[in-house]
Amino acid sequence: MTPREPAPACWVVSDGTAGMEVQSVALARGLGFEPRIRRITPLSPLRLAPWLGRVPGMPPAGPGHAMHAPYPQVAIGCGRRNAGAVIALKRLSRGRTLAIQIQDPRSARGLFDILVVPDHDPAAGPNVVTTRGSLNDIDDGTLDAAARRVEDRAAGLPRPLVAVNVGGDTRDHSVGPDGAAALAEALRGLARDHGCGLLVTTSRRTGSHLRAALAELADEGGCVLWSGSGDGPNPYLGFLGLADRVVVTSDSVNMVCEACATGKPVHVIPLGRAPRRRRRFLDTMVAEGYIRWFDGRLGVWDYPPLRETERVAGVLRARLVQAGVTAQVRDAST
Repeated sequence: MTPREPAPACWVVSDGTAGMEVQSVALARGLGFEPRIRRITPLSPLRLAPWLGRVPGMPPAGPGHAMHAPYPQVAIGCGRRNAGAVIALKRLSRGRTLAIQIQDPRSARGLFDILVVPDHDPAAGPNVVTTRGSLNDIDDGTLDAAARRVEDRAAGLPRPLVAVNVGGDTRDHSVGPDGAAALAEALRGLARDHGCGLLVTTSRRTGSHLRAALAELADEGGCVLWSGSGDGPNPYLGFLGLADRVVVTSDSVNMVCEACATGKPVHVIPLGRAPRRRRRFLDTMVAEGYIRWFDGRLGVWDYPPLRETERVAGVLRARLVQAGVTAQVRDAST
């Protein structure tokens, strides 16, 4: 008899969305796994109704998903797009795979063993663990190492250094020429009034108007701009490590949480109208002393770095042991 191949320890189920995959991988590593990443094309029915993943015969994802036996001890997904695939994986494993879902899937909450949900979302129940915002793998070591890789890019800039993390268009708001000009002018005034150097990075959601306005700002001096792969490797994390202060636009919970993981003063610039849940998150972060709304000035204040992955992993380890997941070995990523 051919011996049965041992079950992998952990899979991350991802549609390739960077912000979602980063959270899943961070949690897996916080639990002691080196996960195998299974990138999928989500099926439309599962995106609309994740509970369909429990229906016999429903595939977990589109062709080429590479989710076949032996199934893992633990599967981690993030975001509604991946939720149905995680449910299907639990069904295919006949319940042996522990299903962990990050972010509220808005339906089928009871089909997951563990839900890791931001506390500005409405989910509640015995399988729910809440977080302050989103997860990441930022700590002092990653910041220091990243800073050393990009420190030459800040050579010659005036001090203090301010990392400026710029998002852009969302489902609720697009940044037009006026909004782009206003943001660039606010940064121009910050550099002028405080004599600081700006380390600016954009995101994939940064539109052409914002990119043009920021390029003009960088051409004036005192500013280093990364605006895409044409500018070399993304120095985002390194700029956070180098900076004395951080300015971040309000459109991304992930960017705010990553900035707050540094423990440095974080100023938030409003960019568009914030939906109710994001506004609740931002208001809580202000009330608890993590962030301040940008008013043109650079403040100084202290707070414990926001390192939610460490805390959540500690809570989940006990639950994994209760579920019989004790062999936390490290798998080679494939």
